[in-house]
Amino acid sequence: MSNEEAIIQRLVEKFDILKDRLHFQRSKRIFSDFLTREEFETVLPYVRDEMGFNRASHVVGTDEGEDLGFIYLLTNDDGVILALKEKAPKSNPKIKALTGDYPSLEFHERELVGLFGAEVEGLPAGPPYPLPDGWPEGNYPLRKEWNPEYFDNRTMSYNPPVEAEEKEAEQSE
Repeated sequence: MSNEEAIIQRLVEKFDILKDRLHFQRSKRIFSDFLTREEFETVLPYVRDEMGFNRASHVVGTDEGEDLGFIYLLTNDDGVILALKEKAPKSNPKIKALTGDYPSLEFHERELVGLFGAEVEGLPAGPPYPLPDGWPEGNYPLRKEWNPEYFDNRTMSYNPPVEAEEKEAEQSE
């Protein structure tokens, strides 16, 4: 049995919710399917404290349609990378900050706020990152529904066309 298979087996034995939700396609890489916030928060402390995935190199945001995805790249002393994935609905994109346990993630979590509109609970106060000063509130340029054609970087405004129904409502007022 490979090291990766042993890690997966140990995790599945500890957490039934991970059965058939952990995969590895090549050496030193393990991927989880997307977990709910509750599942993620149950698994993470064990992975960190009991399995030695005590380093984090990155968190990647993704737009999964109705949900936002967050892929945390965690590493153990053997160099195995665990891509532990969490998702949250766009209507309530709350996740907990991991900077207390993985300080290297602070700027990555700031990116999730600015680029995807994630609400990262417990993220230390600091400057917005990486968007320029004056960026319009509520505009998240890495969400699929955001269209760069409607952004005017001279005025820092987002101006999508008004839908036909909205135009009719405005005209009838």
